[in-house]
Amino acid sequence: MSQSCLPVQAKMSKAKKVLDEARETQNRELDLVDKGISSFEELPGLFNMSNITRLTLSHNRISIINPGIANLLNLEILNLSNNQLRELPVSLSSMPKLRILNVSINRL
Repeated sequence: MSQSCLPVQAKMSKAKKVLDEARETQNRELDLVDKGISSFEELPGLFNMSNITRLTLSHNRISIINPGIANLLNLEILNLSNNQLRELPVSLSSMPKLRILNVSINRL
């Protein structure tokens, strides 16, 4: 592994650590700001965490929102600002408790 990959790898493992800790503590708020995340595939099990009420994924490199995000039925606040989003999935409109959606500073 080249040294240039190390910071990104470290950030991805930090994201996984945040997810693991949230599962263990039943934390309802996930803060994944600036973790080098480029896709939801880097967040295994996220869509099974139905107790989440706030998800912050700002300052990453996410370009596509996985429609599975609609499985987060208790999600009230979703912050995806400062990513590389090009479109929003229709599934966002079916999220019953979502009241704040921040998608500023994207490519929409």
